[in-house]
Amino acid sequence: MMNRLLAFWRQLVSSLWALPMVMVVFAVIAAVLAVRVDWQLGDNPPWYLYSGSAESASHFLSNLVAAIITMSTLAISITMVVLTLAAQQLGPRLIRGFMGNRRTQFSLGLMVATVVYLILVLRAAYISGDQAPNLAVAIGTALILINVVALLIFVHHLARSIIADNVVVEVGAILDAEIERLLPPREDQDKPEETKFPEKSTPIALPHSGYIQGISHSSLVQAAAEADAIIMLDVVSGDHGIEGATFASVAPQEAVTDDLVHKMQGALVQGTAPNSVQNLSYYIHQLVEVALRALSPSMADPFTAIAVVNRLSTSLERIMRRGETKNRWPDEDGEVRLITPRYDFKSMVDSAFVKIRHYAKGSPSVQLRLIENLNQLAQESTPTQRAVLLQHAEGVLADMTAALDDEEIVEKAKASVEAIKTGTLP
Repeated sequence: MMNRLLAFWRQLVSSLWALPMVMVVFAVIAAVLAVRVDWQLGDNPPWYLYSGSAESASHFLSNLVAAIITMSTLAISITMVVLTLAAQQLGPRLIRGFMGNRRTQFSLGLMVATVVYLILVLRAAYISGDQAPNLAVAIGTALILINVVALLIFVHHLARSIIADNVVVEVGAILDAEIERLLPPREDQDKPEETKFPEKSTPIALPHSGYIQGISHSSLVQAAAEADAIIMLDVVSGDHGIEGATFASVAPQEAVTDDLVHKMQGALVQGTAPNSVQNLSYYIHQLVEVALRALSPSMADPFTAIAVVNRLSTSLERIMRRGETKNRWPDEDGEVRLITPRYDFKSMVDSAFVKIRHYAKGSPSVQLRLIENLNQLAQESTPTQRAVLLQHAEGVLADMTAALDDEEIVEKAKASVEAIKTGTLP
């Protein structure tokens, strides 16, 4: 249930309508309250309050409504153009990040809320008779001025948001936060139990096709404990499964009942697209997509690819300092009821660099940067982590040796690979 709620919440906050709708509600409340205030201006009205007649107030508000609608149309048009450019240059999967940006949501929400506020005040001005809603008109004027400033800031923000380096930094920061959330501290790493899954088991099929968006491990543990069984899960969040395909196995075979199968299938959250609730590779794939598009023949932008490699290396260094995800789940009595795959270091390095290695063939600057970063990571790695890093470095070196005639660059790459092997600086 918590995974479903978290998935819904993240989908809600990444939408362009949620925050603007909240702001519209506040605008309606503000308009209703403001038109009810009847200030007697006297002979010396304050400069910031409207002091004209009700008829002139209606004309003035009509002009304000026309102006803010024009401004809102301009802002929405600019937003659509920026989203289109971002999808083409950086990848459509990054659009959710643009939509979830608080500045974008607030700017659009401010304009829409101002439109609603002014329309309600204009209606009140028409039916108010001879008394103009002076406070409400003054607030509307202030909102228009705020929107002018907000539009300038909004355009500046959108212009910065399609710069590849800024996108890489923002996505990398989110990835680091997810690493801290999903991976336990190394000192809190649980010791793997000796429990082994029995050879004879019953496969459990997926109820329908889709991406695994979340897994309720506690529900699976409870279901296994009630059936006196042990479950071995074959999928992790982010995997795609087809209806009828095996996603888990249960032992002993006689423990499998329709009720157990129903509970196990209900512990999965499936959808038409992956999300980041339990998927550590979600933001890694976003960064990789930026690099792949930069390395495509149509763009040929090695600088953006190098920026992605640098940022992925920074996040991998953070992963190296964390523990691995839990893969043994005991019940209340301490008996292991669930065995799951781990997000191990190798799988995350593969997610980060395998595709980039393939597309970087013919781009020696990216290949050399990749090997140098692998060498830097190896300097603080464990023996197991060093073996993974060395495997990738040797793969990049083999590609460079086969396709590159520049001996100086190749020798530099060989020195870095040798440094990974020996654990010394090149």
